[in-house]
Amino acid sequence: MISAAGPPVRAQSDVKPNKPPGPIHLALTAASLLILVCIYYDWWPSRYGTSSWADPMLFGAAALLILAVLALVWAVKTLYVIGQDRRWSWWIAAAPAALLVAVATVMLAPRPSFDDTRAEFERVALELLADPEPLHSHLEIGRFDIRTAMSGDDGVVYFIEDGGLGLTVSSGWAYSPHGVPAGFDDFTATHLGGPWYEFISVWRT
Repeated sequence: MISAAGPPVRAQSDVKPNKPPGPIHLALTAASLLILVCIYYDWWPSRYGTSSWADPMLFGAAALLILAVLALVWAVKTLYVIGQDRRWSWWIAAAPAALLVAVATVMLAPRPSFDDTRAEFERVALELLADPEPLHSHLEIGRFDIRTAMSGDDGVVYFIEDGGLGLTVSSGWAYSPHGVPAGFDDFTATHLGGPWYEFISVWRT
């Protein structure tokens, strides 16, 4: 007589536990965070040097996308380990700890500002005023990539920062020892002290 019993039931000990986020997940998380921190502090190769292929905007966007995928993987794996297996693994805390370290570094160690490199900007401005060529492109001053530097007959030098606010918006700094610069297009200047102004210029059709 043939038995009608169903398939054998696996013992609880035969069920493999879910894997938590592991060393590969941590390594990818740390690498992506390191890219973002390097770009933030301008430890990244300049877009005007021999490593121009390493565009910081592209690498930054890729790092953010990878972090988003890693966050989803972390959430799913953690949910299975804690919710289904009812257990804990220190690997679950590894990626959040790396994120906290990166955030704390950025908060506690601010990146150099324009004021920190003002002396270098002023040196370049005086050099440009003495140069018969009024237009210079692709300058690296401190941590700033300057797309264009223009000197005029009125003694004003405009430094337009690369990677600005948009195709129709230019932003940067102006060296204007004789007062508020006239500017160009729809121009707004904020006095920073001495001969320096920060500006935003909007090109309107």
